[in-house]
Amino acid sequence: MLNVIVPLDFSQTSFNAAHFAAQMYKEKPARLILYHFYTDGEDTTMARNYLNSQKEELGRVVSNIEIELESGHNFIDSLAAFAHVRGAFMIVMGLTGKTPREQRFSGSNTLKLSEKEICPVLIVPEDATYNGISNALITSELKSVEDTPTLLCIKKVLQFFKPSLHILNINSNHYISVTKDFKEERDKMEGLLAEFNPEFYFMRLFDFHESVEVFTRDKNIDLIIIAPRYHNFFERLFKTQHTKKLIYQSKVPVLAVHE
Repeated sequence: MLNVIVPLDFSQTSFNAAHFAAQMYKEKPARLILYHFYTDGEDTTMARNYLNSQKEELGRVVSNIEIELESGHNFIDSLAAFAHVRGAFMIVMGLTGKTPREQRFSGSNTLKLSEKEICPVLIVPEDATYNGISNALITSELKSVEDTPTLLCIKKVLQFFKPSLHILNINSNHYISVTKDFKEERDKMEGLLAEFNPEFYFMRLFDFHESVEVFTRDKNIDLIIIAPRYHNFFERLFKTQHTKKLIYQSKVPVLAVHE
């Protein structure tokens, strides 16, 4: 039984993420854990009632649901520790933030958690609805491709949902045909992911975010997977306002996977 943690702060965004998770793991061998972190002075009775209400509502979709209330000095550290103890398969969190102020206050915890090397973190756009995962996208720089714990983690997710796999390399230097080095790295990755019959695409565009958005729309992508091993861009993802827009502007869920 896989443990899937859904943090709830009782915002509409977190409720939507919980419903998304319930549909995502419907009829699958998974346990949803509705997690609420409370601070000093918070009415825990009311919080528990909210959790039980959500448990009852989501119970119409998935049968195995738990609730967890926890307090501490830091939400991110407490959730990370809890996920480690429970051996979480995934954390599913909502994300809001169309304006800089909303991004600062509503999205910061989700982004901070995505930096933690615990388990995959699925970031669900605030208006997203679950319609299955038929097509998954991995963005890759195709450099130093090798078998790693990151790849193993990605494989587990792919094996669980069995989507068609698309691997996209975006490089402004691509011209007519890819170089020998890119072909060699592509062949390595194709071998490592052979069981998923990956399709490779090379785009010669200069704006990374625009390229991903166009590709996602054209290929009906349901899930974008970002991993530091396969895209150095990820390492800078949370460090500037400019790079954060990849996640904030995505219309489909983004799965962040670490080592």
